[in-house]
Amino acid sequence: MENLDIEQAQEDQGQNLKAIVSEIVGGGLQKQSFLRLSHEAYSEANGPDKVRELVSDWESVAGLIPSGSDSAALLGYLQFILGDLDDAQKTLESDSGSEWASYWLCRILLTKEKADEVLALAKMHQNGSPAAVDFSYLSVEAHLLNDGIEEANGLLESIRSSEGESSQFAYYAGLCLEKAGDYRDAIDSHRRAVDIDEDNFDAQFRLGYLLGFHANEDEEESDQALSAYEKCLQARPINTNVVMNLGILYEDRERYHDAIQCFQAVLKHHPIHPRAKLFLDDAIASTNMFYDKEQEKKADRQSQVLRIPVSDFELSVRSRNCLQKMHIDSLGDLIMRTEQELLSYKNFGETSLTEIKEMLTQKKLRLGQGLEDIESEPLSPRNPLEASADPEVLDTTIDVLNLSVRSRRCMERLNVRMIRDLINKTEVELMSAKNFGMTSLTEIKQKLGEKGLALRG
Repeated sequence: MENLDIEQAQEDQGQNLKAIVSEIVGGGLQKQSFLRLSHEAYSEANGPDKVRELVSDWESVAGLIPSGSDSAALLGYLQFILGDLDDAQKTLESDSGSEWASYWLCRILLTKEKADEVLALAKMHQNGSPAAVDFSYLSVEAHLLNDGIEEANGLLESIRSSEGESSQFAYYAGLCLEKAGDYRDAIDSHRRAVDIDEDNFDAQFRLGYLLGFHANEDEEESDQALSAYEKCLQARPINTNVVMNLGILYEDRERYHDAIQCFQAVLKHHPIHPRAKLFLDDAIASTNMFYDKEQEKKADRQSQVLRIPVSDFELSVRSRNCLQKMHIDSLGDLIMRTEQELLSYKNFGETSLTEIKEMLTQKKLRLGQGLEDIESEPLSPRNPLEASADPEVLDTTIDVLNLSVRSRRCMERLNVRMIRDLINKTEVELMSAKNFGMTSLTEIKQKLGEKGLALRG
């Protein structure tokens, strides 16, 4: 991160916000008018303070605005970007017949997860309004909030037929794919969005998030996630989640001082932000940690190989179907099975066995290897909760815990795949993993607690 200072941007250009408001209104309100206002306001280090001053003295500003509807829309928007959602909602509801007041009111209602209200309000402006397509996209979001994927996709198709495929269209198509769980296709869609318009910061954020969380963990995609988040820093106001996620990526790359800078920037505006405080402590502690870097890299490479899906290999239909029915999804699952186990399965013969063994040999693996690794490890005490907990819960993958990126990666390094594996770890064992600090420990204890479980004492 070269000279990244999130709290500082450009110096005052000589235009005060009142003059900018007057100029914007004179040209007629459009979506870009609001984005320009926020960019001008937050391009100064004391931008939020200037916006608050403008809001508190709005009566003097309102006199510069011929239309009362424009005045309500602008005031409500400024309250919205300041985070004063309730005040913004009241202001915008005072003139919800106004096109742009209604638009930003919908944005607030989406933030509050009031999808049905958004659908009702957007419907009033979806026909004949200059901003009709913007309200259609709002409806897409509302449908997704209500788990209405089919309705969202249907609306997108109607937008495509009338508007074509824009950056905004590709972004919303990506959101629909995310909701359906098609993360690789969602990544491709968000990539198209930023290829068309690199200043589509919403798409840049989702691209960075998906590459950091759902994508294959290769160096090139990690670089792309970092670039997407860094691009988002050009938006005004800057999204706090962008800064937090960027800090986590920096920390994963051992750029601890850059990570510290990110977390400190969040705390400057949100002094009691709990995650930022915990992550900052972890990042500071990491600057004094020592570990065997080469051993860690070797373990990471082995972990990545074991995560490779068996579907990536050109197997016969019979072999592929047998593995699927045996719930063998990755190479890691496969090396936990012996030759006898595979041959005992219906329709799995010597031909399939030879094919599987050749595939594993390519990756310097063999059947039963995972069981040998387990047998070579000294037995450790078991968690007493294992005897009383629901076996179905214990044999569920840790994916159901929805862990953060950092915690999930630490689980992979420790070869923790199932909840049963996790509850048999102690706090000390978890804290020994690279980048696993108090934040991750607190998260895991909380997630286990929600299921009535705990780590081994």
